[in-house]
Amino acid sequence: MKSGADFEGRRMALGSGITLSVTSKGEGPPVVLLHGFPQNSYTWRKHLPSLADAGFRAIAPDMRGYGLSDKPKAVADYKTERLVADVRELVHSLGYEKVHLVGHDWGGVVAFHVAAAHPEMIDRLVILNGPHPDVFMKSLFRSQKQRTRSWYVFLFQLPFLPERMLARKGILERMLRFYGPGVFSKEDLATYTSAVRKPGAARSMVNYYRAAARGYREIPVITRPTLVLWGEKDRALHPCLLDGLEKHVTNLTIKRFPDATHWLNEEKPGEVNGEMVRFLRAVGGDG
Repeated sequence: MKSGADFEGRRMALGSGITLSVTSKGEGPPVVLLHGFPQNSYTWRKHLPSLADAGFRAIAPDMRGYGLSDKPKAVADYKTERLVADVRELVHSLGYEKVHLVGHDWGGVVAFHVAAAHPEMIDRLVILNGPHPDVFMKSLFRSQKQRTRSWYVFLFQLPFLPERMLARKGILERMLRFYGPGVFSKEDLATYTSAVRKPGAARSMVNYYRAAARGYREIPVITRPTLVLWGEKDRALHPCLLDGLEKHVTNLTIKRFPDATHWLNEEKPGEVNGEMVRFLRAVGGDG
């Protein structure tokens, strides 16, 4: 993560044999932040200092296949259970039994899975424009609005072609600009473009989608206190994905941002930080 904000960075070898690059800042109750596609821990650069100032230890890994973390080759290496195991092992390797978990986009999907599989490990859950996996899978069949926006999910099932396209010069920049007009600076675009062109990175990113399409199973109802923050101008994920979410997440709060895009945390970092800190500091309920 490029920054002059005095972040702590290190590589952590997990029991699964995967080594993750992890950036952190602050002391206090741990908050683990999971990025989405096609980003990496750099996306949390404006959030780690604010969480640290609020009295938390903010921890942002590059998920497997991204940034400076290991990039295994096989599609099976990106199965949901392996992504969940990465988070579990990371938390335990850091010496914690329970954490707050934050996820955007694919990081949100993984965070939902972690909270469903290991509720004892989660204090509070925050999701930013990340679909609940059951709701999303059903929407691909039942919602024309979402199916149209998910065209790339079907494209990514093809062999070889998607990763070659993704790594081509200018493709990622155009994609980020399309889904978030005016959100990213030249430095941001250069950082993400450089990362996707690292050996094996584009293939790994696409393999998340390939693995998700194979042998999907519904997840248990999530009972941990959950805050969903949603930019309603998301061109990839339709707000209909929030409909009926309370059936899958029983202790749920939703905050909508009518004028924000898919890249909510990059676009409105101050407002997102405020919402997260208030929620993570809250007491009562099931927390």
